[in-house]
Amino acid sequence: MKIAPPKLPSSLPDLDISKALLEDNYVSGGIVTSLHLEEVQEDKIIFDQIHFQHISMEGIRFQQVEFIDCLFEKCDLSNVDFGDAVFYRVEIRNSKLLGSNISQSRLTEVKIEDSVANYMSISFSKLKKVAFKQSTLNRADFIEASFDKVSFEKCELDGANFTETSLKNIDLSSNTYEQLTVSTEKLADCTVSTEQAISFAKSLGLLIKD
Repeated sequence: MKIAPPKLPSSLPDLDISKALLEDNYVSGGIVTSLHLEEVQEDKIIFDQIHFQHISMEGIRFQQVEFIDCLFEKCDLSNVDFGDAVFYRVEIRNSKLLGSNISQSRLTEVKIEDSVANYMSISFSKLKKVAFKQSTLNRADFIEASFDKVSFEKCELDGANFTETSLKNIDLSSNTYEQLTVSTEKLADCTVSTEQAISFAKSLGLLIKD
């Protein structure tokens, strides 16, 4: 599945995001390499064509934030509250999302790659054309999420929770985990490896004989 990358100009100016937020709740066209905010108070901030690089947003609480054509590279987004957010044509690379909250959000054309997102919550969100690639998603919550063309490739998913989420057309065969929480009635047409199928069967209480 091909994910449309962020539409970023080849050259972007340095941007003082703290100063920009004081002036407006629409921030566009720049590279952000430092951030000194503990909490964002404004409603519905929009970040458009922003390259976030080597920054920490740890613990920041956003309110209805929108990221459009944005790239996060080597950023720390741990414990950030992105609840009720919009992500459109966004890439997150080599970053941390430990315990981040992206619940009740909309993600379209989004790629999360080579990142650590253990305990991330993306429950009750709508995901369309979203790829998780070579990332650690242990104990992540996908409860009652809506998947439309979502892929997981070579990720760690141990303890991930997919309760009431349909895994139809989801291929889990390249991913690793010891245990998943799923709704059995939502497993139809999910692709798994032989070993994973045996694990699912055991979780259903089936006794397997060679």
